[in-house]
Amino acid sequence: MYWLKPFDAVNDTANAVALLRFDWSKEPIMEAGGGDGVFSFIMHGGAFAFTDDRYNQADPGKSGDIYDVYDRTQKLHIKKTASIFYNLGADLKISHIYKARETGMYRNNQILSAIPETLPVKSGVYSTVFLYTFHGLSDYRRSLAEIRRIIRSDGVLLAIVVNDTVKNNFICFKLSRFFARQGWHRISRYFAQLDGGRHDEIAGLFAKNWIEWVSLLQETGFAIEEVYSQVSPALWKIYDTQTRPLLKYMIHCSRFLSKVHLKTLVKFLWICMWLPILMISYLLMALPIRLKMDGIPQNVFIAIKAKPV
Repeated sequence: MYWLKPFDAVNDTANAVALLRFDWSKEPIMEAGGGDGVFSFIMHGGAFAFTDDRYNQADPGKSGDIYDVYDRTQKLHIKKTASIFYNLGADLKISHIYKARETGMYRNNQILSAIPETLPVKSGVYSTVFLYTFHGLSDYRRSLAEIRRIIRSDGVLLAIVVNDTVKNNFICFKLSRFFARQGWHRISRYFAQLDGGRHDEIAGLFAKNWIEWVSLLQETGFAIEEVYSQVSPALWKIYDTQTRPLLKYMIHCSRFLSKVHLKTLVKFLWICMWLPILMISYLLMALPIRLKMDGIPQNVFIAIKAKPV
């Protein structure tokens, strides 16, 4: 699904493996901020046809989120259904909701257009709430307090958070600043566009150190039970660049290959070339590590299991 940005698959695999160490048996389950649903679907054993990928539903001409589009003619093809179902999903972007419904893992297609800060859900309903990331949230305390409101007293919160070790590892942002200092403003603007505000949003707003995350969860009524740390800062550097400078051109090429009926062959060869590199990268730099409760995580992503108190 991520063949044009291979290291996206490494990051998501590491997060999925960490999350699957937790208990998902408590129902009903709600997913908050699940995006297009692809991550959860694959994490829980779902499989798409080889011809499917997230770039079929992308607009390389957009200046912002190129995935914030929905083309009804580009339907997903399910080869294997997910092993569990979510009772409710919530995401702000309508395009994501349309795409998530195609995965079939939300019971009765129950996905709301909402954000975790204000969830139109009754209190004390869900036994498991999954918050994939805090990405895009404007108020973390309000979001966690809202999740605390809707979760049962014996329920569990599962979430991925970003460690502040990520802050010095945004290569596109650094290159933009470097070329600006050299007076090469056109190149600087190009890398700034590739960064797309990711550094300011993730490093400036989204990332926190471990003590801050623990305090935030405690202040909003949660106690952490289990923690895994995954994806090293070195791997994040690779992830931040990888094929991003050429991605929009690659999407155009992919669509041309599809028209001349060569996309499947090229995709297969491309994946065969990348797979050994990705497997080695995962084993050396992304493998989830269980963290002792008095430990300090050094990796970029942290998978958390917390209970209401």
